[in-house]
Amino acid sequence: MNKFIFITLFLVENVFSVCLAQSYPYQKESIPVPQRVKDLLSRMTLEEKIAQIRHIHSWNIFNGQEPYYTKDDSICRSLIRAGKVGAFLKANGAELNRSLQEEALKHSRLGIPLIFHEDVIHGYRTITPIPLAESCSWNPELVEQSAAMAAREAAAAGIQLTYAPMVDISYDPRWGRIMETSGEDAYLCGELAAARVRGFQGNDLTSPHTIAACVKHFAGYGAVMAGRDYQETDVSLRKLQEIYLPPFQAAINAGVASVMCAYTSYDGEPLTMNYFMNEEMLRKQMQFKGLLMTDWTTFQHAVTEGAADNGQEAAERGIKSGIDMDMSAKQFIEFLPELVRTQKVPEQLINRAAARALELKFRLGLFDNPFAYFNTEREKQTLYSKESQEDAYQMACQSMVLLKNEDRTLPLSDSKRIALVGPFANTRYHLLGSWNMKGDSKEVITVEEGFKALRTDIPIDVRACDFSGITPAYLSDVCALAQKNEIIIACLGEPSNLSGEAVSTAKIELPDQQMRLLKALKTTGKKIIVVLFNGRPLVLDEVLKNCDALLEAWYPGTMGGKAVAALLTGIENPSGKLSQTFPRHAGQIPIVYNARRTFYTVHHADIPQGALFPFGFGLSYTQYKYSSPVTDKTEYRRGDSVTVRIKIKNTGSVAGREIVQLYIRDEVATVIPREKELKRFASIHLQPGEEKEIRFTIPSADFSIYNNKMEKVLEPGSFTIGIGPNSSELNQTKVYFL
Repeated sequence: MNKFIFITLFLVENVFSVCLAQSYPYQKESIPVPQRVKDLLSRMTLEEKIAQIRHIHSWNIFNGQEPYYTKDDSICRSLIRAGKVGAFLKANGAELNRSLQEEALKHSRLGIPLIFHEDVIHGYRTITPIPLAESCSWNPELVEQSAAMAAREAAAAGIQLTYAPMVDISYDPRWGRIMETSGEDAYLCGELAAARVRGFQGNDLTSPHTIAACVKHFAGYGAVMAGRDYQETDVSLRKLQEIYLPPFQAAINAGVASVMCAYTSYDGEPLTMNYFMNEEMLRKQMQFKGLLMTDWTTFQHAVTEGAADNGQEAAERGIKSGIDMDMSAKQFIEFLPELVRTQKVPEQLINRAAARALELKFRLGLFDNPFAYFNTEREKQTLYSKESQEDAYQMACQSMVLLKNEDRTLPLSDSKRIALVGPFANTRYHLLGSWNMKGDSKEVITVEEGFKALRTDIPIDVRACDFSGITPAYLSDVCALAQKNEIIIACLGEPSNLSGEAVSTAKIELPDQQMRLLKALKTTGKKIIVVLFNGRPLVLDEVLKNCDALLEAWYPGTMGGKAVAALLTGIENPSGKLSQTFPRHAGQIPIVYNARRTFYTVHHADIPQGALFPFGFGLSYTQYKYSSPVTDKTEYRRGDSVTVRIKIKNTGSVAGREIVQLYIRDEVATVIPREKELKRFASIHLQPGEEKEIRFTIPSADFSIYNNKMEKVLEPGSFTIGIGPNSSELNQTKVYFL
């Protein structure tokens, strides 16, 4: 009898709760999202609103003043039931996240769903090349496809938001996070940022195959001193407008759902408390309407740095500066209630932030279909699928850049016997690179496996080693092995832990032991092919002297070994182009293609002048001939578009993909012009002997500059348009704006 009564009461309670919840306007899918948000906010307590702008790290629960980590998820679940958390980071897997979502929906007062965040930077389970590598494809369509693949896998594992794309511009390869960037150029970075946003978010955020994107780090983070992560940045308003903000604007124009602030400062004030940057620039000038979050515990960092006296002051200044969500910290949840009650913070600021957090949840369909992301069967079928592997393979192939190919050493001849040596010959984990999420090293295809899978007809001897294994005995062994073969492939590079967040290197040369290996191999007199694996541009003068061919493979991801084998053997034709200038020496840093002009350039007296490899450089197994560019006329007025045509012919013997690059040089302006600036690029596929015409249309706004009053204007005068295979080899024509 008692059991019957208990069950009856349980059912009545739950039926009543469901009916009550369904009677609320915010629960009705037919009502516009702004009205649903407004209705829900009207029913929430102050503490519940603040909970929606609180984000915690999985089982990272705060106790008093210090965080602690626990596997006791009962603590976490009690917070969810109490309605004290709105978002999670690092909770992965459809089954786990479904159980957490059930806690929120069944036990919290208003049944507000959770949102699960993750660092899906370049793949989730199937890992694609690092973003710096992907940018060398100059292929927005393929980059979008790569991001869409990552979104499918992450969504299948219960994730709804990723902290990507990273669009920080950096000129310093010593900075470990340069591997997350899309290179040095604002236009290229912007095009790829928009592509990644489209890939992650798709056309419908309510789809369980898409996730919300978060563009980061706003703004100027890549300008840290000497490449030392988290250190001071000193960025002018001009450089901010010209270099650092355009990629963010491109992501915003593409509809990015959220923005993350940088750890660093602007004009001395931390970006998580910077009203000028967050409200004046991001909200007003750039018209961003979505969710603005901090980076990891940045309010506490502001206290440590001396920019705030305590957490309460940091929280007050943060919410007043426009911050909506406090990532993995306690300042908002701990201090905002009292700040509101004492009228130091208007409650309308809490309402505004909570509204943005809730709006994103509505846009993702979490209120209407809260369990759409938590299908364990779909998770099994999606992760590391054949489709994902093919996407990763194509991305890896187009990301690699052929930097040297003396006497047509590549592609490899079928008859040549090969010795495969070095620490990357059969490594798995290090091919993934940093931020490799749930990538499984056991699923990585090594270079050795790539050759054996694609070209069983090529005889190959393998002598791999680890990074500390280049001993005198190993050198003797591989030199003896080289004598038995005709071609040596040396797989060299940096361990992947030398790139990424909180990592900087003073030296950007190939590690000394590996350089000794390469020089020893050179003494054998055999043809040497270097395949380079790294997360940053390296100084390669000595490497080039000791090899006949050089392929920049970066950290190519799960399918990297297969892509390397395909490129070296000619199954695929290299088409990647550098998105970052390669210096000859670290002393040249920063070195960029679009520096401002000067009346006299003082070069370093102890090294050859200029870059080792210019921005946009990359070789192919075929050759291309560019005609002279032709414009539709020579004189233009403000509002006109310039149409320029150029013919490209494949003069070689194999089919290829060429990246045609267009640059503009402002000859005279009220501020010192830059040498040139990338404004357009196009991908063209050509068969041997085939010729095609490329047509670019450039609006007059692309000829504009920020003048000496920081106004974006088109100044009359002469402009040079250069088109070619890289930033240093351009066929030119001139136009004039009246």
